[in-house]
Amino acid sequence: MKSKRDRGIDRREFIEISGKAGIGIGLSAVPLLTSSCTEVSTTKTVHGACYHDCPDRCSWKVTTVDDEVTAFQASEDNPYTAGKLCDKMVDFPNDVTFHPDRILTPLKRVGDKGQGAFEKISWEQAIREVAFKLQSIIDQKGGEAILPYSFGGNQGMVQGDAIPNRFFAHIGASQLERTICGSAAVAGVLATNGQTTGVLPEDIVHSRYIVLWGTNPMLSNQHLWPFIQKAKNQGAKIVVVDPFKSLTASEADWHIQPNPGTDTALALGLMHVILAEGLQDQDYIDRYTLGVDQLKEHVQKFDPESVARITGLEPETILEFAKAYAQSTPSLIRVLIGMEHQANGASAFRAVAMLPALTGAWRHFGGGLMHMTYELFGASLDWESISLPQVLANPQTRSINMIELGKALNDEALNPGIDALFVFNSNPAVTTPNQSAVLRGLQKKDLLTVVSEHFLTDTARYADYIFPATTVLENWDILDSWGSTYININEPAIAPLGASKPNSELFRLLAGEMGFTESYLFESDIDIVKKTLQSDHEYLKGITFESLRESGGQRLNLPEKWMPHAEGNFKTTSGKCHFYDAGIQPSLPTYIPVTYGKKDQEEYPLHLLTIKTPRYFLNSSHANVDHILEKEGKPYLEIHPSDAAARNIADGHEVKVFNQRGSVYLAARLSQKVTRGVVCMPQGYWLSQFRGGSSANALTTDLLTDMGRGGAIQETKVEITKV
Repeated sequence: MKSKRDRGIDRREFIEISGKAGIGIGLSAVPLLTSSCTEVSTTKTVHGACYHDCPDRCSWKVTTVDDEVTAFQASEDNPYTAGKLCDKMVDFPNDVTFHPDRILTPLKRVGDKGQGAFEKISWEQAIREVAFKLQSIIDQKGGEAILPYSFGGNQGMVQGDAIPNRFFAHIGASQLERTICGSAAVAGVLATNGQTTGVLPEDIVHSRYIVLWGTNPMLSNQHLWPFIQKAKNQGAKIVVVDPFKSLTASEADWHIQPNPGTDTALALGLMHVILAEGLQDQDYIDRYTLGVDQLKEHVQKFDPESVARITGLEPETILEFAKAYAQSTPSLIRVLIGMEHQANGASAFRAVAMLPALTGAWRHFGGGLMHMTYELFGASLDWESISLPQVLANPQTRSINMIELGKALNDEALNPGIDALFVFNSNPAVTTPNQSAVLRGLQKKDLLTVVSEHFLTDTARYADYIFPATTVLENWDILDSWGSTYININEPAIAPLGASKPNSELFRLLAGEMGFTESYLFESDIDIVKKTLQSDHEYLKGITFESLRESGGQRLNLPEKWMPHAEGNFKTTSGKCHFYDAGIQPSLPTYIPVTYGKKDQEEYPLHLLTIKTPRYFLNSSHANVDHILEKEGKPYLEIHPSDAAARNIADGHEVKVFNQRGSVYLAARLSQKVTRGVVCMPQGYWLSQFRGGSSANALTTDLLTDMGRGGAIQETKVEITKV
């Protein structure tokens, strides 16, 4: 736990990050209006956008006839998403909004926690009872005994942030460090460049040597892939650095496959070669960087032979990679968040971010580092409508890291203990590491658990109360992007189904029931959307509430040729790229291997990767939809044939994967996608879909990263036996 003043970046600085053919749903695929031919029908089309935790942020259009959806399709007005939705969203209305299992009324638990037994109650009763219980906890133990838990299940600024944040700050609840994804990556890049916004996505077409480091755009950044293909058709070489042979790696010109968690050492090894071979851009270094002498000394111990022993690569591979990267122009490194989930996660991003400055890649259009884009929106939108009002700014309540939820729920010494957990836009029973500890906490009889949801998720099964949340087709919102340059409005296409209500309305109702009268707790969704767009920043020129309603997603008004560091202009304290920084510990990115005890090394010799390999659901969203599960298939463990043979395991055998934290049962798949000593399991499947009731996070560690307090989830060791 940390105090507010120690937490670092707030949302204004870092927006939590916590494919062309038109694809749409035919009229026969969605519920249609049946009415008398004498009635006059009203047809309308509104614009919206995907709210998922994805860098693409697709724009779409929804057509309705008398409040019934008749067409749902990608918007061609956004040239980045280019009239194509990803595999996860093409049937969204049926998969979520009109799904027969959707929760459409408040529910109150009647069975034991985890059984999923509930009775329907009215909103009035649910609000009255929850408000009373929350107020009782506040009166007896203070607001810090209440913990909100939310993340990227809905990245709309209204439904994810504005009113919920105000409510919890107002009651003095514990703050949640939403660091499970993105924080370590951002901390590392900020330490080097002072900003994360580098090369813009569309400009990758100008690159001629593209390194996709720890990212799989064919699956998780699908609208960037056509631009990468265009660059390749124009002569670019595509290199993938990934310990797992992903779909993208299979399509690349070169797949470099280091041991998991060794990216920092590899990046330092590249710098060793570049400096030793005189391949650096000394003029750029002299003008726009600090600390090259300290860096030269630091990388001496990261020679190719030493790095080869750490990474499992051949020394010749390291030499060839360094020379090819340094001698190609323009060269670009694309990162997202994949390599942050290791103990050295921030150091890995910090080191990789140094490479474009070392080689002067920033001088060239299409050269440099491509990371996130959220800062463009942070600079241009009117954040006063989203941020906490001044009276609530910088609350001094304690902070609990979401990665350590299991620890916090079970910590008897925590004072006050957590008496109430309020979950929205998240499914922590599935998505949070150290799953067994999380479930033990959710099982506690004296924990009030309130969940706002669409479905009876694995987390919701433990709830005392469930409130039915609207889907994105039913509420107002505004959506920025952490991976593109488009701002989107989301206008409700239909009225809320059943008794569902937006998250924002849930917290307005609770505030009213608890007797609060402050106006900031009751601001309407549409007013928040309008105010957020009331900015005179140059990036928002020509973008208004009215223009977004007319066209949907609009690109920020950015310079035609975006080259942020062609002449330095880094956002560090010195204005230069920092190879060395005495104000940060460590002052240079450093590879520090995770040490395991002798017993753990002997009992759990395999390194487990839990990554986003599913094609049809994102994190845990959509993982309850039958046709999606059928297309995705049952989860399996990818294991190298030599590791399988040593354990008498054949392809298709059911296996038990286990360590000191838990066990998971699933089928084995013999695979060359992993190297010897490494196994891979998909994340996102609900634990209720596994024999034994455990999924990938039953095995993962809640170890924190070196900087940014992110989750070192991939630092997990396991053993496997045939069942």
